Amino acid sequence: MDTKLAAILLFLLLLPGCAESAQPPGADPADGAASSASGGIRVEQVLAQGLNAPTAIASPRDGSGRMFVLEREGRIRVLGRDGKLLPEPYYTREVATGDVEQGLLGLAFDPAFRDNGRLYIAYSGATQGERHGLVLRRLQAGDPAANRFDGKDEQVLRVKGLVANHNGGHIAFGPDGMLYWAVGAGTGEPRDHAHAAATDNLLGKILRIDVRDGASGAKNTCGEKGRAVYAIPADNPFAGKRGECGEIWLHGLRNPWRFGIDHADGALWIGDVGKDREEVSVWRSGAPRDLGFPGCQGSHDYPSTGATDCPTRTGTTGPVFEYPGRERGRCAVTGGLVYRGANVALRGAYVFSDSCSSELLVGRLSSTGKLEVASLPSGVAPGYGTIASFGEDEDNEVWFVNHLNGGVYRVR
Repeated sequence: MDTKLAAILLFLLLLPGCAESAQPPGADPADGAASSASGGIRVEQVLAQGLNAPTAIASPRDGSGRMFVLEREGRIRVLGRDGKLLPEPYYTREVATGDVEQGLLGLAFDPAFRDNGRLYIAYSGATQGERHGLVLRRLQAGDPAANRFDGKDEQVLRVKGLVANHNGGHIAFGPDGMLYWAVGAGTGEPRDHAHAAATDNLLGKILRIDVRDGASGAKNTCGEKGRAVYAIPADNPFAGKRGECGEIWLHGLRNPWRFGIDHADGALWIGDVGKDREEVSVWRSGAPRDLGFPGCQGSHDYPSTGATDCPTRTGTTGPVFEYPGRERGRCAVTGGLVYRGANVALRGAYVFSDSCSSELLVGRLSSTGKLEVASLPSGVAPGYGTIASFGEDEDNEVWFVNHLNGGVYRVR
């Protein structure tokens, strides 16, 4: 993209209520660029090598300045405050990696990690009793400040029936202290995914559970509980309802690979990877909890009839941004984060990407409720499975990882 054009687009984008739509750039960003700048945003490559297929990045928010990175094959790695990768893994676990969408997929630190040493991982189960499922596990570190895990770990919950792709896997704590977990609808065509809209199973959902000590709530559960205790919050929509799964918070999703929770208002920003259309949805309290899949993909029926009023007609929550897959080099949306860092002009903008086109997509909601987006170069060359995940450091600045070449980047 021409630098001057990108600067104009971003300037318009960052004026609240005055954002303009922008199409993706026609030219590919340079491969392996150490940094790229456009309109006041600079992408800095912090790490160029040493990681193998990173899937997630997160901060313990303990004052150490460390960033923890997941490797798909089952390792947690540590980046020091200086950006250097520690040679020994923090933690290693056997996980299933038979499909490229399986592996060690999600990482979340307890908000009180500095004091209680708890962190959580989500992964594709590989060992006896965990196979063919997505597993949530609690790690209890003996010393929260240590760079090698020395403690115990226990299974919290297992969701059965995820044997290949469309696993989801992202986990995050919300401002309410609850742990949110995205679970995909599983492999197959949309016509095979009626279970995503049903509330008697955990596939194609975002779950919400209480993992705090002494937590209490409804008893109904549709997952296989482990040894680590969790509770179903009483204000979950299906808590205590016979025949329903109390863990469910939202349903009607295909592959919510990555979502973000806005620190300011608790809104969930969900990137749902589709078959025909990629979509970003925003869910706030009071909106329909059904996001429409498999009857809808974006604003379109599935199979498509050409109509674009699916969410209105079905009473489901529709996307704020959508685009056809396999166009302009795109293939799969990578949900991102609402920026809440130090840059006042950027604050409140949603930063996300597509894992094939590798664009840095930055947008704001317009007065019509749609996301107006500018496409900026990220410094990552296009390719299948590039920008896989976003995370925040302890100052709420945005980072992302390149699953394809192992790079770690920081948005400045």
